[in-house]
Amino acid sequence: MGKSNAAATIWVNGVWFAYDGNQILHDISFEIPRGTFSALLGPNGAGKSTLLKVISGYLEPQRGQVLVCNQQVHSMKDKDRSRLITYVAPEYRSAFEFTVEEAVLMGRIAYSDSVVAQSQRDLKAAEHAMAATKILHLRHRPVTSLSSGEQQRVQIARAICQDPAVLLLDEPTAHLDMSFEIEIMEILTQLVREGRTVLAIFHDVNLALRYASTLFFMKQGRFVESIRPREISPEIIEKVYGAKSRIIADPHADIRYVVPYSIAKP
Repeated sequence: MGKSNAAATIWVNGVWFAYDGNQILHDISFEIPRGTFSALLGPNGAGKSTLLKVISGYLEPQRGQVLVCNQQVHSMKDKDRSRLITYVAPEYRSAFEFTVEEAVLMGRIAYSDSVVAQSQRDLKAAEHAMAATKILHLRHRPVTSLSSGEQQRVQIARAICQDPAVLLLDEPTAHLDMSFEIEIMEILTQLVREGRTVLAIFHDVNLALRYASTLFFMKQGRFVESIRPREISPEIIEKVYGAKSRIIADPHADIRYVVPYSIAKP
């Protein structure tokens, strides 16, 4: 990809990553503009979660560069990086009896020298985040007493409280019912409207088609397609997932949906 684009919030160039000699990512390059919602899609084992962890700074690539807001992610101090990027892991469930408010306030650790004391600014940030994710009424409840959907909203509230430029989410709607799923997607869409950049992994292609502005498809550790939702086609679905499908247009909205109907023959 060459020289970085100053307008890109996320810039990945020639990234390779391996676990114990097993190559997971192969020469990944792409860029994501500020204030956009991008989806990372592909079959199990494609390398999606590994890529997200590399971008977040949790994993360091053997080769290649990752810049976020024009800063070298893997050269930053942890606290500085956490002010810039937040990573929301899949299916997080706390084993500790933190209240919802305490869990959300953990997003402010990047701005404090103490994990105990909170400023008025921290408390206001937590209150705003809980209100945005509709969990303010749960603030005194133990996180362990919440449903999966409520716990997921707590994690997104913590991410909002952290006030990053970039949110990276690994399957933010996994195992949620339809109403919680829509709520989470609407929250993420609002964050993008506010100027944040969101990159999230999804298994549900149709959910990504409805909400994301760009879809990145991976397979076997490589990028195979980068498209706008209107560009989705049966050929792309077969190439990435090995499934035959039809593309259906919603007559009431400018949205397309994938309807798979059989496994493609090898």
